[in-house]
Amino acid sequence: MSNKKWLVIIGSSLLTIFILAGCGSGEGDKEANVALFGDVITSASVEEAPCVVTSRIEQGQRLIFRAKVEDLDSKEIIEDAKVKLVLGTGEEFDMELGPHGEEGTLLYTVPYEIDVDAPTGVLEYKYVAEVNGEEYDYEPFDVEPSLLTVIEGAEGAAE
Repeated sequence: MSNKKWLVIIGSSLLTIFILAGCGSGEGDKEANVALFGDVITSASVEEAPCVVTSRIEQGQRLIFRAKVEDLDSKEIIEDAKVKLVLGTGEEFDMELGPHGEEGTLLYTVPYEIDVDAPTGVLEYKYVAEVNGEEYDYEPFDVEPSLLTVIEGAEGAAE
């Protein structure tokens, strides 16, 4: 074989090795298997049912935004995530992790009060969680029953 052919074979072999090395799947390449989801509840407005999941909220009513960040491999709550609520109004709120309900379920939460004169209609929101430098978003389904909607408050709701 000629020197030229050997150089082509050696060059091709080295190029293949470099390409394969760059495509390797070492431990550092493993993507996090993270789930972020949540809901909205009314806040202790009825003693027998203090936490009612809802998508309709009256003007002047208090609600709680709740989120859960979970490692899907271990099924464990990720307790060191940085989680925030982002409203369609541009407001952002940091959420805090704590036990909730009789079971003490760990959830990220933030309370929010709808102004008595807040405009009625859909109040868009999303949760954003940062885990190990990666961001994850959650938004409710884009269907009417899932969208948080502010409705006209009952008379005297401001009192």
